[in-house]
Amino acid sequence: MSTKIYFLSSEVAPFSEATDLAKISNKVPTHFQEKKQDLRIFTPRYGFVSERKFVVREVIRLKEIEVEFKGESNPGAAKSAFVPSTRVQVYFMEYQPYFGGKNKTLYKVADGRFNQRNAEKYFYFSKIAIENLTYLYWQPDYVLCNDWTTAMVPILFKTVYAEEEFFTDMKTVLNLVNIEEMGKVGKKQYEMAGLSPEDYAGYEDDLLGLAIKHADEIISISINGKSNQTDIEKHKNIQKALKASGKIVKYFTISDENDEEWQQLNMDLETFFGVEN
Repeated sequence: MSTKIYFLSSEVAPFSEATDLAKISNKVPTHFQEKKQDLRIFTPRYGFVSERKFVVREVIRLKEIEVEFKGESNPGAAKSAFVPSTRVQVYFMEYQPYFGGKNKTLYKVADGRFNQRNAEKYFYFSKIAIENLTYLYWQPDYVLCNDWTTAMVPILFKTVYAEEEFFTDMKTVLNLVNIEEMGKVGKKQYEMAGLSPEDYAGYEDDLLGLAIKHADEIISISINGKSNQTDIEKHKNIQKALKASGKIVKYFTISDENDEEWQQLNMDLETFFGVEN
């Protein structure tokens, strides 16, 4: 039986590439697909991603995905494609007001500062990612939430969607790749996503801490030759959340991006996800 993994990522090579996450979001899914696992990617379709070049196709049942955001209905949509030269299915979320721009740095504005609307944009993306599953009629075993851009997903599962039976058996895995400023996160942004004050009490302006509290597993994948462990151990909010939750971070690191190291990384991830060989 194949393992079903919903792979959420704000960047996937070659469609969008701003950090190491883009390459991870290509190499890992490709390996799992080659191993006959049911892995599907969900990512934004930014304004610079060409539908013609990447053969992005409309999916009738995903033409309008209803989602409540900022207290009202804000429907998005999703289209389908494949990672080039693979059979890895990618669902592109479309929402022009947030992701229609041509800025390839993704998270920063012209002067190099982090976009203060990042939290709002990616909280919306997270809600659409969850709702998309009900439109696909697909229930994955794991929802892999890559980085702060999808950190809202584990939180929503345990708060807003906690009583919905459809999501009961899904396990969320938070992958910490880039521990960076993400724009302002506070009461206004949390409540846009539908959270109540009691849902984020004690974690005001601490998205990663709140995500750690609610995620089922925490991992950290690094491909730049240096484990993220040192940075994570120096991060006060992350350490506070780990201690409070009793969770530990499982680290996966490669020091040289050759085929052998990627193969070992993917085999280690197979073990983590319980893939049967």
